Amino acid sequence: MRIVEKSFSKKTKELLCKQEINDICCCEAEMMGVIMFAGRFRGSQVRVSFDSIDAVSRFITLLKRCLDVDVEAERLKSSYFCVLSDKRVLSKIVEYETSSKGLADGLVKNNCCRGAFLRGAFLGGGTVTDPKKNYNMEFASHSKKIHDEFKTLLQEMDLGFRSVVKKNTFVLYTKNSDIICDALAYMGAFSAQMEMLNVKIEREVRSDITRASNGETANMDKVMEASGRHIAAIKKLSETTGLDNLPDELREIAILRVEYEDLSLDQLGKKLVPPLSKSGVNHRLKKLLELADQQ
Repeated sequence: MRIVEKSFSKKTKELLCKQEINDICCCEAEMMGVIMFAGRFRGSQVRVSFDSIDAVSRFITLLKRCLDVDVEAERLKSSYFCVLSDKRVLSKIVEYETSSKGLADGLVKNNCCRGAFLRGAFLGGGTVTDPKKNYNMEFASHSKKIHDEFKTLLQEMDLGFRSVVKKNTFVLYTKNSDIICDALAYMGAFSAQMEMLNVKIEREVRSDITRASNGETANMDKVMEASGRHIAAIKKLSETTGLDNLPDELREIAILRVEYEDLSLDQLGKKLVPPLSKSGVNHRLKKLLELADQQ
């Protein structure tokens, strides 16, 4: 039997479902976050859909804790859903839908509830890409009102998400790794945050190494290009005036240049006795180039 590895997004949701449910205000904020992003009205009922058994089990626990409402989970192929028809739940939804207050002034009154609502929104309509592949986090909603107010709430939390519409779905997304890490921390997914930070650090280290390696390669190319010009000039002088007719200091550097064609000017200078500075070596080689041009 082939074992399918869980996605980074599903593993993150599993982590969130293990968070303790403490204050009733945070419990309600998380519950409403789930409903707003996973719920769809169907007549006098609301159908709330999930992509994992952990998320639907968490939602059932939230409903029981907040409103003492019992619901059952149903399965449809690889997804799960709950049907809400209890007046206590529906009145909460209608209360929000008809309120002129935004999320920050209504459902998420306390700072402690912000992370809880964010967690519920992610469980209901969020995804996060495996950081080893790409940086991307999204929240999808079928309501523009929820989309706009949630975007405002995120901005108040210093989480700058962008907006896009995909097939009549309102999506908030970010590809900024720092914002994704902060959002994961707000939700309580600290293990996922640490995994992402580790990937980010490894990627930055590899990038630094590559950049340094490219710099060394570029420097070596410059050395070899200059060395080629020097050797061509020395060969020309050897065939015309002869190296023995050059001044001692020029003959000495000419012989070294031919013998050590891959050395930098600084390294060539250290081969001389006494050692010569980089600028001194450069001056002598320039003199050789000038003499060759005169031939």
